[in-house]
Amino acid sequence: MATTSSSGDRAEQGLPEEVVADLLSDDTRRRALSILADRGEPVVVADLVTAVLAAQRDIEPAAVPDTARDELTEELFTEHLPKLTATDVVAYDSMIGTVELQRRDAVPTELR
Repeated sequence: MATTSSSGDRAEQGLPEEVVADLLSDDTRRRALSILADRGEPVVVADLVTAVLAAQRDIEPAAVPDTARDELTEELFTEHLPKLTATDVVAYDSMIGTVELQRRDAVPTELR
């Protein structure tokens, strides 16, 4: 399996508060983490992007414009996934294109 995630002893330790605060400082990451926590299983990147945009715009997922999906997909891969995988908060499986929450302690209870 081609999973991108750093490994080490961090998985057994809580994340420092400042790291969690940085991860949650962005609305897109907060919503993505909330969606991943809610679903509790790996989510296809395209489905995650659509769900985040629908939540941000308060619209049905089918109403999300393709151009917005393309833009957020690029942003997710260049900005958000690198931060989330580096901290082991999520795992990205490049073989099947899914993201899965790995660290529930990084998602505040009110976002779950």
